[in-house]
Amino acid sequence: MAGTETKCDLFIDGEERAPKNGSYYERENPATEKPFAKIAEGGPEDIDEAVGAARRAFPKWSRLPAGERAKYLLRIAQALSDNRDRIALVNTRETGKPRRESAMVEIGGSIRTLEYYSGAHTRLNGETLQVNENQISLTVKEPVGVAAHIIPWNFPLLLSFWKIAPALVAGCTMVIKPAELTSCGIFEVAKICSEAGLPDGVLNVVPGEGAVAGQALTEHPGVAKIAFTGSTEVGKTVMRTAAGGMKRVSLELGGKAPCIVFADADVEGAVEACLRGGFFNQGENCTAVTRLMLHEDIYDGFLSAYLDRISRIRIGDPEDPETEFGAVISKEHYKSVMNYIEKGVSEGARVIAGGDRPREIAKGHYIAPTVLEDVRSGSTLAREEIFGPVVCVMPFKSEEEAVAMANDVEYGLAGGIWTRDINRALRVAKAVKAGYLWVNTYGGIIPETPYGGFGQSGIGKELGAEGIDNYLETKCVNIFTGESTGKWYRG
Repeated sequence: MAGTETKCDLFIDGEERAPKNGSYYERENPATEKPFAKIAEGGPEDIDEAVGAARRAFPKWSRLPAGERAKYLLRIAQALSDNRDRIALVNTRETGKPRRESAMVEIGGSIRTLEYYSGAHTRLNGETLQVNENQISLTVKEPVGVAAHIIPWNFPLLLSFWKIAPALVAGCTMVIKPAELTSCGIFEVAKICSEAGLPDGVLNVVPGEGAVAGQALTEHPGVAKIAFTGSTEVGKTVMRTAAGGMKRVSLELGGKAPCIVFADADVEGAVEACLRGGFFNQGENCTAVTRLMLHEDIYDGFLSAYLDRISRIRIGDPEDPETEFGAVISKEHYKSVMNYIEKGVSEGARVIAGGDRPREIAKGHYIAPTVLEDVRSGSTLAREEIFGPVVCVMPFKSEEEAVAMANDVEYGLAGGIWTRDINRALRVAKAVKAGYLWVNTYGGIIPETPYGGFGQSGIGKELGAEGIDNYLETKCVNIFTGESTGKWYRG
């Protein structure tokens, strides 16, 4: 392990621990291909200890008034702000994304999520119903128990806090299983939460392989709720496992987002938004604009402006504050994205931008922003999630054709619509089968709004009021206030 810069252990019951099996693996910096960290490979015994710690912490944490729990969220938000530069650098070195994205989106978005849910504690209210003059029914919201959070590698910090914040304010304790490739930032977050005063055992982190640590966590009888973000294939496995224990599950899975640009759209604004929508975070984003659908009347003009802007994206060292586009997550993922590009070409698509490593960069897992046209609806490129900086440009003639193309996939996570006609915007928004849509903009998921997909893109919602509901049970209490309940049997 010579040359590694940091070490990532487990964080259980308020302390750092080595894994029971003593096993670590080396993680490289995807932008330099040099060793970055050695990361613990937690196993079933570690998961059992972490769940045990969370279960012990649950009674006291859940009984704490919601307003008091909310104060911890604000303390954590302040601690994140105080450590923004340091944590952003860790995030950049393990993900390959530009440092400004780590600071502004991962850390900034996490802080905003914590602040929103610190105020949302006032929504933990039940309802009262006067059934009749002698009976009152009321509902009580109670935390479900220990939550298992399984986090992907593309936005490891932000997506962690999408789960951490509502779980904490609801009164749950948790065990987090980060992605194998991006465990260091979450490990640092756990320590920051502890330093901010979060009681021991409320938040625990166990890195490790999904098939080992992740499986042990989803199977554990002490877990009441599973929140998973990742691929649709793995999400189905999580759901099958959870069914055995009747655990509550929310799944945020893959996407194949369309962005439909009509002839009356603000072309300049659409170009900028679709540029960001397609290549932000190197396209490693389940809401990325992967299918850019352009009305035939504006196709040539839009595409010319789009390609010109792509050619000016600053690609380079993610730690350079001027860099706008970094490396993809790993060598394996680089090969996967390149295989998709090759598959698309073999099926008749044509590369009109990118398609390979940037010529000026010799080291690191870089793929230039890539655009393909002549992509058939129904082809591999048009239907499967690539999860990289690859955009398919597809022309359409009519609104009906655009909607049919948009819905010609199994996914239904997100999408965009560009038109100055408000009636068309609403009509198309209703017709497109996706859970999160933007009109005349693209990107930026707001903590106050419910986020989640249809079909193969998952079940349940994160963020917004629905995000808290994931972690609450509703109990109904019926109270008789009359003099006598009467007799049912005559004897």
